[in-house]
Amino acid sequence: MKSSTVKVRPDIRQITRLVPPSGNLVQGQSELPIHPELALHAARIIANNENHYGGSEGNAALRKAVADKLSKYNGISLDVDAVPHQVVITNGGTGAIVGIAQGHLVGKSALVFEPYYQYHRRILEEFGAKTETFELDDSLSFSKDELAVRCRQLKNRSEFPLRAIILCTPANPSGKVFTDVELQAIAEIATELDLLVISDEVYEHFVTGDSPHQSIAALPGMFERTLTVNSFSKSWNISGWRLGYCYGNPKLLSAVNNASNAFYVCAATPLQSALSSVLMADESYYLRMKENFTRKRAFVADALTELGFNHYDSGSSFYIWTRIPEGHGDAMAFNQKLMESHGVAGVPGCAFADSDTWDNHMRICVAREDSILESAIDKFRLALK
Repeated sequence: MKSSTVKVRPDIRQITRLVPPSGNLVQGQSELPIHPELALHAARIIANNENHYGGSEGNAALRKAVADKLSKYNGISLDVDAVPHQVVITNGGTGAIVGIAQGHLVGKSALVFEPYYQYHRRILEEFGAKTETFELDDSLSFSKDELAVRCRQLKNRSEFPLRAIILCTPANPSGKVFTDVELQAIAEIATELDLLVISDEVYEHFVTGDSPHQSIAALPGMFERTLTVNSFSKSWNISGWRLGYCYGNPKLLSAVNNASNAFYVCAATPLQSALSSVLMADESYYLRMKENFTRKRAFVADALTELGFNHYDSGSSFYIWTRIPEGHGDAMAFNQKLMESHGVAGVPGCAFADSDTWDNHMRICVAREDSILESAIDKFRLALK
C-alpha cells in the first residue's frame, strides 16, 4: 500500500554513529579483518612508491583476475584485451552506478524492485534520472505479467521513459536471491521492450540456499543488454578501499568508463595492484567465507526467532530481513527504543520502501565479529524481556 504522506526515512549512517560497536548491526559493511596477504601486498606496493595515476579502465592484472573469476564462478568469458573494454575497474560498485546513470539514464527512468537499495535511487536522481518502484509481494516474489504491464506503461510515457530495470541479487536489504524463473522473466521483458538491465551482484558469494547465484548476463542474448556491477568491499572486507568493477557489452560500457574518467580519473592504483595478487590465489577463499557467514546468519536468525522475530528465508547470508515482534509499533519506533535503552540497532524497513508494507521490518547485518553478534543479541534479549 502506498503511503499518502511523505515518509520519514531513517538515516543509516546517522544510526550507525549513534549506536556503540557492541550493538551495531546497522551499516551494510563487513567489519571482519582484511586478508593478511592482501594487507601485506598493499603495504609493500605503497612503500615501493607505486602510488600514481593509472588508466580509467583499471589495473590490467586486476582486470585479468576479474575475468578469470567471472569465467570460474559466473560462466562468462571476457576478452580483457579488447578495446573498447568489456570490463573496467570502478570506484566501488557505487562508482559503476554513477557511471551508468551519467552515461545512460539522464532524462530516463529505471525500475527498482521494492524493498530497494537506497543508493540505486539516490544516485539516479542526483544525475537527472528517475526511479520507479515495483513492489514485491509478501513473499518477496512477483508476477511476470504485472511486471510487464508496469514496464510497458513506463516505456511509453513521454517524460522519463523507462530505459532500464535494476536487478539486485542477492538483494540489499532483503537478501533475496532471484530465481532462474524470475531472471528469465526479467530477461524476456527487457528484450521485448529493448531495456537495459543493470545487475548489482555485490553479494553473489554470500548465497547459501538451494538456489545458486545466477548472473543474468549469462542468459542467452542478455550480455548485449546487461551492465553488471560488483564490488570487492563486502567479499574482501575492504569497503574503505572503494574498489569495484563493471562488465558488459563494450558499446554500453564505454559510456560508463568515460564518466568514471571524468569524475574519478582512476580507482586507487596501489590497492588495485595489491588485490590483483590475491583475488584468485586462494581457491578455497569464497567457500570458507560462505561457511563462516552461513554460521553467523544461523546464530543471529535463531536467536531472533526465539525473541519473536519472523525472518525471511532469503537464501543468502549477509543480511537478515525480519519482521519485528508483535506489539512494538513500527520498526522506526522499535529501533529508536532499542538504541536509547540498550545501545543496539538495525535499520527500519521504511528506509528501503515507498510503501507502508515494510514498516514493521528491519534489516540486520551479520558481517561482524562473533563477539559483536553475541553482544548485540544479548542486548536484544534485555530489551525484549
